[in-house]
Amino acid sequence: RIIADLLKLAGEFQLRVVATNDVHYVDAGDSVAHDAMLCIQTGARLADERRMRYSATEFYLKSEAEMLRVFGEVPESIKNTVAIAEMCDVKLPVGQNNYPVYIFSEGVKPKASDKIDAILDGYEQLKNGLLVAAGKPGDFVIEAEKRKAMRANGSYLLEQVKAGLKERYGVDYDDPKAWQDEKIPGIGKTSPAELCRRVDYEMGVIAGTGFVDYFLIVWDFIDWSRKQDIPVGPGRGSGAGSIVAYCLKITDIDPIRFGLLFERFLNPERVSAPDFDIDFCMRRRDQVVGYVRKKYGEDRVANIITFGTFGAKMVVRDLARIRDLPFIETNRLAKLVPDDINISLEDALKKSNELREEVAINPQAASIIETGRVIEGMVRNSGKHACGMIIADRPLTDIIPVTMQEGDLTTQYAKDPVEKLGLLKMDFLGLKTLTIIDDAQNLVRKHRKLPDFDIEKVGFEDARTFALLNEAKTIGVFQLESGGMQSLCRKFNITQIDEIVALIALYRPGPMQFIPDYIKGKDDPTTVKYAHPLLEKVAKETYGILVYQEQVMEAARVVAGYTLGGADMLRRAMGKKIREEMEQQRSIFVEGAKTTNNIDKKKAEEIFATLEKFAEYGFNKSHSAAYAILSYRTAYLKANYPVEFMAAVLTSEQGNADKLAEFMAEVEALGMKALGPDVNQSDTDFTPVVKDNAIRFGLGAIKGVGEQAARNIVAEREKNGPYKDFADFVGRLGEFDLNSRTLDCLVRAGAFDFTGEDRRHLVDSIESVRRHFAGERKERASGQGSLFDMLGAEDAGAARPTDLVLRKSEKMPKLEMLNSEKALLGFYLSGHPLADYHGLDEAIATLTVTPDRIELDKKERHTVRICGIVGALEKKISKKDNRPWALFTVASRSVTIPVMMFSDAYDAAAQLKDGELPLLMDGSHVIVDARLNFREERGEWSLSAHAVTPLRRAPGLIKKILFALKPGPEAGDFLEKIVAHTRKVDGTTIVQVGFIQPDGRVLVAEAARGMTTRFDTETYGTFGRHPACAGVQIEPVAPTQAPQRKYGPRA
Repeated sequence: RIIADLLKLAGEFQLRVVATNDVHYVDAGDSVAHDAMLCIQTGARLADERRMRYSATEFYLKSEAEMLRVFGEVPESIKNTVAIAEMCDVKLPVGQNNYPVYIFSEGVKPKASDKIDAILDGYEQLKNGLLVAAGKPGDFVIEAEKRKAMRANGSYLLEQVKAGLKERYGVDYDDPKAWQDEKIPGIGKTSPAELCRRVDYEMGVIAGTGFVDYFLIVWDFIDWSRKQDIPVGPGRGSGAGSIVAYCLKITDIDPIRFGLLFERFLNPERVSAPDFDIDFCMRRRDQVVGYVRKKYGEDRVANIITFGTFGAKMVVRDLARIRDLPFIETNRLAKLVPDDINISLEDALKKSNELREEVAINPQAASIIETGRVIEGMVRNSGKHACGMIIADRPLTDIIPVTMQEGDLTTQYAKDPVEKLGLLKMDFLGLKTLTIIDDAQNLVRKHRKLPDFDIEKVGFEDARTFALLNEAKTIGVFQLESGGMQSLCRKFNITQIDEIVALIALYRPGPMQFIPDYIKGKDDPTTVKYAHPLLEKVAKETYGILVYQEQVMEAARVVAGYTLGGADMLRRAMGKKIREEMEQQRSIFVEGAKTTNNIDKKKAEEIFATLEKFAEYGFNKSHSAAYAILSYRTAYLKANYPVEFMAAVLTSEQGNADKLAEFMAEVEALGMKALGPDVNQSDTDFTPVVKDNAIRFGLGAIKGVGEQAARNIVAEREKNGPYKDFADFVGRLGEFDLNSRTLDCLVRAGAFDFTGEDRRHLVDSIESVRRHFAGERKERASGQGSLFDMLGAEDAGAARPTDLVLRKSEKMPKLEMLNSEKALLGFYLSGHPLADYHGLDEAIATLTVTPDRIELDKKERHTVRICGIVGALEKKISKKDNRPWALFTVASRSVTIPVMMFSDAYDAAAQLKDGELPLLMDGSHVIVDARLNFREERGEWSLSAHAVTPLRRAPGLIKKILFALKPGPEAGDFLEKIVAHTRKVDGTTIVQVGFIQPDGRVLVAEAARGMTTRFDTETYGTFGRHPACAGVQIEPVAPTQAPQRKYGPRA
């Protein structure tokens, strides 16, 4: 009927009719997959009757015959459709340059310099030399118009570089003497003449390839950021190889000192757009983006869109979910898909026997896999690139489609297409480490009275820093805080920053295999072997291992006479492993080795094979050096200003309870005190108390208080002096209308402990005190004075305090106080509920940190024991068999670990009691034996508990105990008591006693061997606290093994 009416209207108004086809999927058979996609995208289930769905299965791409059949009565409509299609001719401007032109600040008028012409002449000579060497005509010329266009901006860029060259190296580019001075002033340095030549060379490539404005734009917003005191990173990525970037302070890594190569960044033999990865303080990154938007136009700057696609495991999980399959069954099916990266369902079926068998016998699984093969690889969701932005020379709507995401203009094309369309991509990365460094630096300036302290001016030779790294005290140190990195720091014996650069480059899958060789070569350089003597100069700093991509490039230059640009092309070819390109490069290398160094074919091919092996794993040295500088700076701050550094680290994790607990444990391990929040002492953030070697908790870090309320509290205190008591605080902060919830959180967190009042009494007084001052404000507003107003300010303050506090109730119980601290601060401050176990809880546990902090084989299952307090207990019911299972957390002294417990284990645990109470309940103290395995699809570790016992039974899990005694008169008393205990109390725990020797070793006393006994927590604590006991070493009983799952081993 609609079509008939449309035809009638077309005839009436003499309009032509067009036949269209509403296409949502390609093939008619894909309607099922399309329906599943709708469910996934809308969060619905297939069985939902009221969900969004299409009324027919005709929304596919129809053939010509099918269109003729549908619109056969109106054949001209088909012809009109074809006519429109033939008129459509879209040509995407691939390769077109849409880069913006640098906008000069008001009043700046650049002057063209003849020097830029000389530099461009040099670039022409370079290009022509390369062309001739490649057997091509040397006829490259920069067009006159292009020369003219880049003269002013190129000259301006050169002026900034010259100023930077003088500041960075003390070399005057305009002084003829500098160009003649070939003297090298020291190790890791080069001559003034070579510095000037390198500036000319890089400027020639930058200008000749058309990237002058790119450098100016980057320089400008980094320069603006520094002037606004916004922390900027040293510059990660290959851009650190540019001396021009270093002189402009785009980067803060000396490419001469670190031996970095410009050609790794911008290669004159294979021109591709340069790409600076720039880190900014995470807190202020948006200000930099705002500056760029304002300068170049809101309609010309946009975020880059990202697309998440359906992977094999993900699509299985999504399709199982919309079919209402139970979680356990969903998890089981997904685990049948191999963990290979980017594996398809088709390949998974070929590779996994278990998956094929499941599909053969399980119709649900077969349907999921069949539908999944259609959906996988399609877009699942869109988002914004974490740091990528584009800047154009005109409104983006003239070039590409755009959309809005979270209020920001965003491209509808992803990163690669926008770059191919000639749009300038910039990476504005927000890095928390820069925020930590800046906060720590400001705290040092304030609390150490060092106003000129500048971390960027600190040298790389600090002994304390290297000592801290070698002792593996790297919690909070950038890139070096994982368990694996801590282990390597101990082995590396770091003595210079170059070894940090190597450590970061080596600690990755692949090159990790070379770490033992590196350490061996460092310990004994005589063991280092080189494939050829020429490689010694290249690989000496890394003990014969080509750790960096730059070393591969340098080796090709030294051995086979490659230009560095050509060597970069060789490196890329090796990395991509394209056979045809590799064979071509092999021939070039062999011929070059013969011509340059008279190396025979066999040896040349051996060297090529060596380079090929290392090129597969080689890391960008510029990137590693940038990371190493941040690692060094954070380590320097921790080693020299630990209180300020840890305060900054804690501030960076406000709101993350697990991280706060972890870093507070590190604070205690470093011998510092953690001071609770105090409305008279605390700032908004964590603050150092240097004289007491302590850190004060920030008011803004208390849950339920918030940053603005904290700022108001601090501002009022700074303006009118400390708060005298709780009533004075409420009275003075009344205008800010602190609500009851905020006051309750402040009290329970201990922020009013300075008053001497019990926390329970203050909690009970909140409403009455608020009502009192609300009444006062109301009286003042109505023009009536209160009794306090008739007194002087001093008398009024003295009359307020204690008579407003209600003290009728009992004092707050210790456990309630501790639990409130945990809930509001993220950790226990006044004590710890596990303190009565005297450290035994940690001694018998085999997992005391989160699994990602230690080195474990991700392909294996591990049995572990954790001890702590149960929290967030959530009982679930399996949809598969209607049986209960549970999720909960176990909080140790330093970390909270999530745990799941499946039905069989939960059935048993639910029957257990600890005294009169259920064992498995929030707040109970437990020992949990669990299976730990890595969930590839989520990229995280998972704990599945199979046994739970009360923590009070911990002494029974001591297999062997060694008491280390200090020599002295108390030792005899200890020996008498421990012997008496072993004779009185039978047990299986092996007891040993040893004496600490002058060299720190513990010598086990022969007379004390062969004793066995058992302890309870009280007697264990008594012996551990004995004056003669310097320490206790425990070997625990191994955790119980998990029963085998019914469905067999993990795929």
